[in-house]
Amino acid sequence: MAKPDGKTENKRKQKRAEKQQDKAAPAKPVSAKRGSAKPGPAKVSKAKAAKAQRPKGAQRLVERIATEIVVAELDRAVGQVSEAPEALAEGLAVAKQQAAVAEQPPAANVRKKAAKPAPVKAKPAQTEAVQAEPAQTETVEPAAVEPAAANPATAKPAVAKRAPAKRTPAKATTTTATTTTATPAKVTPAKRTPVKRTPATAKSTPATVETEKEFTSDVAFADLLRVAPGPVDLTATDPASTPAVSSRAKAEAELPKLAERLGELQERLFAAARGGDSTRRVLLVLQGMDTSGKGGTVRHVVSLLDPNGTKLTAFKAPTEEERAHDFLWRIRNALPVAGEVGIFDRSHYEDVLIARVRKLALPMVIGRRYVLINKFEQNLAADGVAVVKCFLHISPEEQKERLLTRLDDPQKVWKYNPTDVDERALWPQYQEAYRLALEKCSTEAAPWHVIPADHKWYRNYAITRLLVEALERIAPEYPAGHFDVEVERKRVMAS
Repeated sequence: MAKPDGKTENKRKQKRAEKQQDKAAPAKPVSAKRGSAKPGPAKVSKAKAAKAQRPKGAQRLVERIATEIVVAELDRAVGQVSEAPEALAEGLAVAKQQAAVAEQPPAANVRKKAAKPAPVKAKPAQTEAVQAEPAQTETVEPAAVEPAAANPATAKPAVAKRAPAKRTPAKATTTTATTTTATPAKVTPAKRTPVKRTPATAKSTPATVETEKEFTSDVAFADLLRVAPGPVDLTATDPASTPAVSSRAKAEAELPKLAERLGELQERLFAAARGGDSTRRVLLVLQGMDTSGKGGTVRHVVSLLDPNGTKLTAFKAPTEEERAHDFLWRIRNALPVAGEVGIFDRSHYEDVLIARVRKLALPMVIGRRYVLINKFEQNLAADGVAVVKCFLHISPEEQKERLLTRLDDPQKVWKYNPTDVDERALWPQYQEAYRLALEKCSTEAAPWHVIPADHKWYRNYAITRLLVEALERIAPEYPAGHFDVEVERKRVMAS
């Protein structure tokens, strides 16, 4: 083999020397490439920064609970709220649900391919201010109430239903006599075409209803129409149904007997309190949407009672004095005394109905009011009050018909209130508010009853039956008197 020449050998030595220098020299920094880790502090994305700045669900929950605790402590200090721990527990459950919902990012802002959630704009935490007062002072403005007629005996019967498709406005006709004296103008109400009603088939209701059963006096309406414990479904009760009554004629034939029985029991109740030491009394609570028949019930049912032993209260928007107290203050002042039958046209439930729909109170305040109402009604029952709560269940179609009737009849226009249409637009929200009120506040001491109210005659009959049954459970008796009857007889004969 031929030996390499001198030039080749020198080139090899030079290459070996360059390699040794490269090994001895420090490694050059690798240029940062796209996607590789860069030296220096890690950058935080805007989404993560915004999420870090956003108050956590637990922090918001603590803020809301702290506010409620302050209000509860103030209430306890003045002796007006004694059930604050139970009420705060109810409100705490509501606040936890709201916090859980607030923590969930909107589904529309989540990318399908990305593993991390999309950036969320940081919003400052909104703290709801609660004014520290002796008790809640939210303004609750119920809708207009149908006033009672001046003379129930001369009240005109209900006008027959009309066909919704054909509406004939009322026309005023003036008639003058042929003599020199003019006859006053007479107003003829619009003629209405009767609407043929098909008896509705009863659906499943909170209580077991047998509409096909022949009507008998042995049917207990308190059990028939009572709201059963557990979830409430108002759509399961047909407002046009007539549970336990096969015909209107049979119900109206039974009314005179019921009226006589009601009058006798009321007289015994009144006498047992005035001439004895009885503390028993009855409280009838009427709630329902506008035109459901609260005023009509007062005219047709309450008129059967003796006014001397009756106390009627129609609750409207609270006055300045009432706003200065808790929401149950004006209710306590209107309670019937021993021996009386009290009637509430609207009631303390307005503060969990319209207050909820119109957002006049915080959700935690509404939750606490359910607890306070239950305690309040339990105390009434323990004090000898028989509470009969009736929800007049009317359909939106029937309400529309009754509103149009008021506009068509010149003698009923005064009953119409434009705000009724505004409240009607919130029908689903009101139905949900009523469902919650019935579900949370139908207790053993004061149960709710759902009264199908599309038929006025059935509404009046059912509530009369409930009053009679409540008085029969009390079973009042005439007092014997605190004197010797024979001695007093001799004195009267000798006088």
